[in-house]
Amino acid sequence: MFNPPSIGDAAAYCTPLRYSSGVTDIEELHIDTVASAAFDDHKRDSGTRNPDDHDSRRLRRHRAKRRLRDALLVIIAVVLSAIILVSVYFAISAAIVAKEVKSAAASVTSIQSERLTDDKLAATLSGVTSGLQQHINAAYAHTSNPVWALAGKLPQYGDDIEAIRTAVDALHAVANDALPLMAEAADSVDISRISMADSTVSVPGLELAAPKVAKANDVVQAANDKLQNIDGVNLGALERQLEQAQQQFISVAKLSDTVSRTVQLLPSMLGNNDPTATRTYLMLAQNNAEIRATGGISGSFGLVTVSNGKITMHEFENTGEFPPFDAPVTELTADEKNIYGDNLGRYIVDTNFTPDFPRTGQLAKTMWEMKNGGSIDGVISVDPVFLQRLLSVAGSVTVSEGGYSTTLDGTNAASVLLNQAYFDIPWDAQDAFFTAASKACFDRILNGAGNPVDLVKQAIGAADDGHLYIWSAHEDEQKLLAGTTVGGALVTDKSDNYMGGDAPQQVIGVYYNDSVSGKMDWYLKREVTDNVKKVDPNGSEEHEITIRMTS
Repeated sequence: MFNPPSIGDAAAYCTPLRYSSGVTDIEELHIDTVASAAFDDHKRDSGTRNPDDHDSRRLRRHRAKRRLRDALLVIIAVVLSAIILVSVYFAISAAIVAKEVKSAAASVTSIQSERLTDDKLAATLSGVTSGLQQHINAAYAHTSNPVWALAGKLPQYGDDIEAIRTAVDALHAVANDALPLMAEAADSVDISRISMADSTVSVPGLELAAPKVAKANDVVQAANDKLQNIDGVNLGALERQLEQAQQQFISVAKLSDTVSRTVQLLPSMLGNNDPTATRTYLMLAQNNAEIRATGGISGSFGLVTVSNGKITMHEFENTGEFPPFDAPVTELTADEKNIYGDNLGRYIVDTNFTPDFPRTGQLAKTMWEMKNGGSIDGVISVDPVFLQRLLSVAGSVTVSEGGYSTTLDGTNAASVLLNQAYFDIPWDAQDAFFTAASKACFDRILNGAGNPVDLVKQAIGAADDGHLYIWSAHEDEQKLLAGTTVGGALVTDKSDNYMGGDAPQQVIGVYYNDSVSGKMDWYLKREVTDNVKKVDPNGSEEHEITIRMTS
């Protein structure tokens, strides 16, 4: 009889099945899986182990470790390969960038002030733009990709890479956003059509060019700020190259800023913006033989009126005939009183004791209006050097006064007016001669046959050398003049709008004032040297200034 084992009997592992056929007995092995599992549990509970199971688990652990090791090796190999490839790429990329940036920088610095009055300026700018874009766009394609961005995060040399990226980014903006606008502006102004006939200055297309130049200049100044604020460079070679590029770009930024301000100023100061209005300027003729901080004493002066580009020169007067005021015409600062006394605010001849021409302009305007009435729109100061440069284009002029006659031209005007006249003309006739000479020179310049473009070139050169200063009583115009050479403002660490950026943090100036009235400064030679003796950790510097004067 067949009796199956109980399913709950953990001890039953193998149960023999026995039955009779009547002939012979047959045994069949029946394996109860449930019972077998229970038996295994019993063995584990009793502390016994199957050796084969232990070897299997160890084998599985070994295989898992080997798989992990192989995977890590593959990952390391891939990473190393990637690093090698990226390093090779970066080395090649860096070499390309260096070459392209060098070529691009040469294109930018080829823009010089003497080319501004070239009748082929538009074509020149277009050529520069095309060349610059070709080089800088190639460099920008490299430095703007993720590899360079990632390299900029690396320790030690990350700052150097970021410096390169910043420089390329700045030049990229100039090439693609600024120079095309400048080329368009140059194309709007036909240099060959600039004219000065019948005392009328005409610059066709200037109004169309002004907003384009202003927009382009904003881009240039932003790019310059980026370049000048790069720091943290570690590589000496890169630092030297960067310093050179920064200095070169400062010149470009100043030139751009000057052009932008000029094209915005001229239409309003020439009265083109309002043809029905008349502008009145006070012209001061400085005499460098008696030196002042801005050049020389205001020996004579006259009014200039401008209406829709037409300039009218009125009679000049000797400042000696302009009586002093009993008290300063405006409140003087404590420093002004300590240095100059009250004369700065009482005598028109002494208004340029101060090296700050905007202050000179304010004082001269106030004095004139208090004495003569009317309203002055601005003050312009020139000297014999300025007149000589313009006469070199306009031609010579003969001046006859008080029995004395002489010819002034582009070679002798300064020497005659600053020196020879004091030998040849009696003392009591000198002032009248200088007044007549000033008027005659300006009449010749405004009505001469000289090329207007060449006159502009000479005026720009004279302004750069400090022989022309302009101050405007109109706030918007003065803001454009502020910080420029022709504006003549005293630069301090608080100056704003300085050449389109911030003023230098340390300013050293040496200024001369001679109140002897001897007219001997034609013979005065001046030399100033600046030697940095020490630089403190906080950046402050100790300077040794040496001033040499010989006569």
